Amino acid sequence: MRRILLALLIIFTLMTPLSAQADDTQIILDDILSEFSGDSDAAVAVQITVEGESWSAASGLADGSRAATPDDRFRIASMSKTFVATTALLLQEQGVIDLDAPVAQWLSEDILANLANVNDVTLRQLLSMRSGVPDYLETDEFWAAVEDDPTHPWTAAEALSYAYGLDALFAPDEEFYYANSNYLLAQLILENASGRPLHELIRQNILDPVGMSNTYTQISEDMAGGFVFGYEDFDGDGEAEEVSGMNDGAGLGDGGLISTVRDMTTFYRALVDEQTILSAESLEMLLDFQDDGEGDGYSLGFSAWERDGVTAWGHSGAVVGFQSIGLYLPDEEITVIVFTASADLDPLELALSVIDEAIGE
Repeated sequence: MRRILLALLIIFTLMTPLSAQADDTQIILDDILSEFSGDSDAAVAVQITVEGESWSAASGLADGSRAATPDDRFRIASMSKTFVATTALLLQEQGVIDLDAPVAQWLSEDILANLANVNDVTLRQLLSMRSGVPDYLETDEFWAAVEDDPTHPWTAAEALSYAYGLDALFAPDEEFYYANSNYLLAQLILENASGRPLHELIRQNILDPVGMSNTYTQISEDMAGGFVFGYEDFDGDGEAEEVSGMNDGAGLGDGGLISTVRDMTTFYRALVDEQTILSAESLEMLLDFQDDGEGDGYSLGFSAWERDGVTAWGHSGAVVGFQSIGLYLPDEEITVIVFTASADLDPLELALSVIDEAIGE
């Protein structure tokens, strides 16, 4: 995610009105994608939307043989965190939960006894990465378990156990640290407080009302056609292998969604452009970015960057075999969504090229 912060310096110096080259935008986008993908067979999809008008493109193979399209689904990884935080805000609007109340009442005795800081944190601190809870994904033991049994069906509680006994990173609300454990805890809290699984909460509160008909939570749900093959050299032999069936915590609260670039554009526009998902008060909370220690911001599952007076909001994501990024520039009403099904194809690089060539001349 830190690469985004530096790269946005480039973005913010390149923007000019799109209208002068609108007729050529699709050709430009196709050419950029072709150059970006090179001879890779991994699927890539991109969509850019400017003031409500969209252009999309795809390259590579969806399943090793069929050509990918912009309607193909990808694992979106940590871009899912925005859905979890938005769901939490909606549940607060409904009176189900209070973001500023201690969360211990919603967690098991096992978690409370073994995971640092959880007896003292609030849901807001978890969602804003200010809890100090250690990250299960940073333990060698978790990845050894994935390698030993790549298809193991992880639960949030089981994955969190890999952070048991680790020291707290800091006292609650003292600092910012991006730790995925926060969102597994948020999953358990939302589920226990509402009495419903997270995937149902996201579907009822966001996916169905917004019309994201091509999006679902991996493992907990399924859709005909599934998602594209992802590729990564997970075993370190120098060759990328197809890793779509590997379960590295798939479907959990820190990165569980499967989506398309079109659906994700719909979500970003509804959330922060048209502002139809959250109440004005909740949206203010979502956009209340706190210093991340490096001069940029993180709120509730959402990042913010400002350079030369221009602002961008969004989130990135990476899991085994897949990478993603979404950027929304509120003043320019520009949304860019990029998915890649390869650990070797950086979505940020493509997003920068799209904005540079399609907008800046």
